[in-house]
Amino acid sequence: MAMMNPVYTSRQDMLDEVITLGEEIVASSNLEVLRENANLNGESFSGKMSKFGSEYAKWYANHFVMPKPLVQAIQDNIVYVHDLDQYAIGTTNCIFIPFDKLLREGFNTGNGSVRPPNSIMTAMALVAIIFQSQQNAQYGGVSANKLDHDLAPYVTKSFVKYFRKGLDYFEEGDSAADYGLITMARSDLQAQYPRAFKYAVKETESETLQAAESLIHNLNTMSSRAGGQIPFTSINYGTCTSIEGQLVISSLLAATMRGLGSGETPIFPIQIFKCKQGVNQQPGEPNYELFLKAAECSAKRLYPNFANLDAPLNLMYYDPANPDTEFATMGCRTRVLSDRFGRNHLSGKGNLSFNTLNLVKLGLEHGIALGLRQTADEQGFYRELEHYMDIALDGLLHRFRIQSSQKAKASDFMMREGVWEGGEQLNPEDTVGELLKHGSLSIGFIGLAECMKAMYGKHHGEDADVYKKAYNLIAFMRDYCDRQSERHNLNITLFATPAEGLSGKFTKRDRADYGEIPGVVDREYYTNSFHIPVYYNISAAKKIELEAPFHGLCNAGAISYIELNGSARSNPAAFLRIIQYALSQQVSYFSINHPIDRCSGCGYEGIIGASCPSCNASEQDVHIRRLRRVTGYLTGDFQTRFNAAKQAEVRDRLKHST
Repeated sequence: MAMMNPVYTSRQDMLDEVITLGEEIVASSNLEVLRENANLNGESFSGKMSKFGSEYAKWYANHFVMPKPLVQAIQDNIVYVHDLDQYAIGTTNCIFIPFDKLLREGFNTGNGSVRPPNSIMTAMALVAIIFQSQQNAQYGGVSANKLDHDLAPYVTKSFVKYFRKGLDYFEEGDSAADYGLITMARSDLQAQYPRAFKYAVKETESETLQAAESLIHNLNTMSSRAGGQIPFTSINYGTCTSIEGQLVISSLLAATMRGLGSGETPIFPIQIFKCKQGVNQQPGEPNYELFLKAAECSAKRLYPNFANLDAPLNLMYYDPANPDTEFATMGCRTRVLSDRFGRNHLSGKGNLSFNTLNLVKLGLEHGIALGLRQTADEQGFYRELEHYMDIALDGLLHRFRIQSSQKAKASDFMMREGVWEGGEQLNPEDTVGELLKHGSLSIGFIGLAECMKAMYGKHHGEDADVYKKAYNLIAFMRDYCDRQSERHNLNITLFATPAEGLSGKFTKRDRADYGEIPGVVDREYYTNSFHIPVYYNISAAKKIELEAPFHGLCNAGAISYIELNGSARSNPAAFLRIIQYALSQQVSYFSINHPIDRCSGCGYEGIIGASCPSCNASEQDVHIRRLRRVTGYLTGDFQTRFNAAKQAEVRDRLKHST
């Protein structure tokens, strides 16, 4: 264990800090703490209660658990430990849930057992229950990587039920007879029993749509995490070509476009449409019409995002016979496909933890922005970068040892039910380390653009030579992760950090140390990962072209998105072209941002200025809910849920011409 943080001169100093933390939470005086997570209402009673525990847990880890060099790197504002409140107790981050296994075999929530479902309605209800049960065993996202494949068998079960009922109702045949494997593709049954078959199709379609609506409503209303926080759920779909699987996809998209009870855009689950040549990318391919529907849905509701199964980073593990090898994501961007121990599939594993480096401060220390040198000290920069990557990695390894020493009973549902692959074979007192090695430990980064500006006077969107230097920097970090994977025999990966709460923390500290350096520390936030700055005027195509190569380096996950000018709903053709162009450039994960505003007075949804164009109500008189994407996911109203840094970023976002 690390010794007590040496910054404090007395125990009274430490006590004073804890008291101050509590006072700020009670009085809601530190909104940066309360709004660290945009999907947590930190100003509610339960949110404040959660923050009490969270902030003390961070304080405890900082002073009594983490290695001293890591603590010092945090104090130096170069390394950030994500979800620090979970460090000391060894919780893991996120996971892809094997829904096929849990639905097929049934499961136990800890309070009672659940039988396998016999209809699509029940199956989708159980998906929500599984999501809710698993989120209590971890702190990050929970994801379905192939929900269309996982749910297709239960569409079949519903169809069989209605077909046999139709045989009796229309007196076309014996409902108890053996008809072989009954599916919606049985054209022979359709010809022989047309009325029963037609009835079964219509009833199954209706039930599947109702089930999809129920799932989406459930995942937007299960405030089971402290602070009224909805479980961070993601669903990936798009490649199942059976009629039943296609119906699952179509129903999820239709339910999303319908919206919630009053027509609101659903915030959860994050939805990702998986794009694959030969499956859904060209006219005539089996799921092409569903791809078009996905683009239409995204233009209306911001979801789904788009995952590129053909990107080289993802295609190398793809097995057409096994949908579990198809690239999918946790939603914000997390990727855990490859495994040096052979589990090169998705379900049953996830990311364990990640630490992020502040590239900007290293750039300030070794670049030209402070006026201390005429040319950048690249040798010194890389020497210090590797030093802090060593510290960040040592922190991940230290945390991994804590995670590995935990007993199976600590993660309960996850291990007992085999949500983490192999967990069901452990006894409650067994430690989980041998299973967790299949997960990933990730080093992330933030502020590549500002780092380049500090080093060379221009960012990588402004200058071709600087772009090469930026690419080489991230390639250096990826090479480091690969080398350390070999050295430690673990899955150590490079992450394009989804900087939400972090976006302003590094910046605030650096501004206090260096002042407002133009183009570097003159805004409230640093640019997300390798992105071209949101305030830089650039076309959508050029932004995509510049960011695409970085996706191949960030094997722990990355996302690119552009800001669309005007209402996406009025130009679906342009919307589709942008998606297709991003996929053609080998962007691994992509989405399009566009404003969705909603008047609380009349329910009008679209682009709203200072007053509603439908009822003319002023923004001063009625609340205008302004839905925006925060990293890879949405949050209800950026004005009330985003922290100050992210609010500033949204205000700075320029629209990209198409």
